[in-house]
Amino acid sequence: MDINIGIQIYTLRSEMSLGYDEVLKRIAETGYKGVEMTYDPDNGKEVGELLKKYSLTATGAHIDIFKAENDMDTVIKFMENIGAKDVIIPWIPDIETEEQTIATAKRIEAIAKKYEPLGYKLGFHNHVTEFSRKFNDKTVIDIFYDEAPSLKFEVDVGWAYAAGADVVAVLNKLGDRLMYIHVKDVDENNKPTEIGSGQTDMKNIIAAAAKLGVKWGIVEQDECVNYKPFDSIKMSWDFLNTKD
Repeated sequence: MDINIGIQIYTLRSEMSLGYDEVLKRIAETGYKGVEMTYDPDNGKEVGELLKKYSLTATGAHIDIFKAENDMDTVIKFMENIGAKDVIIPWIPDIETEEQTIATAKRIEAIAKKYEPLGYKLGFHNHVTEFSRKFNDKTVIDIFYDEAPSLKFEVDVGWAYAAGADVVAVLNKLGDRLMYIHVKDVDENNKPTEIGSGQTDMKNIIAAAAKLGVKWGIVEQDECVNYKPFDSIKMSWDFLNTKD
């Protein structure tokens, strides 16, 4: 594997009643080297200690744009606790029209500029809409790329594929603004499934990301329907670590 493989902890949200200790332990036992967190400032210190205990790297965290914009001190404290520098907006409203989308991009740029001097990067994680919705032949991602030059991108390759995008071409266009990829596979109905059991050309996508210098591919499966979550993430791990 030419890239480090992490897991977005959202994939295991149904298992969080076990507690962070057990969940992170089982992630490490499966083989994953990193964890992308969701925002949980009340437990940031505990998470940071447990990540060290299990030799896991916090790649970054998904943080709502409203929190990133208006609760910066708490966000930074959380990031310090988990030992990460990449703040990633997981979803965004206000992209219904071209005018709205440009305004949203400028808003994102202003937020990125606040974090940048403190040593933090701001990234954006896409869903289908950001590739399928177009204004004068420009996707939402295109507009964000043009209007928010400080913004990095975490391309969710499964959602990009489901939108009909040429994923490798997207990665190459983003170039050094590509922060990470979300390693997501989708089935014939464009529903998330275990890596290797769906439609995406994952090995070539990962190779393209690695060639661009991307250090982390982060597995995310929004719903684990066919298998229990821990079994699901092991299947994905096993596929990604099988030699061709």
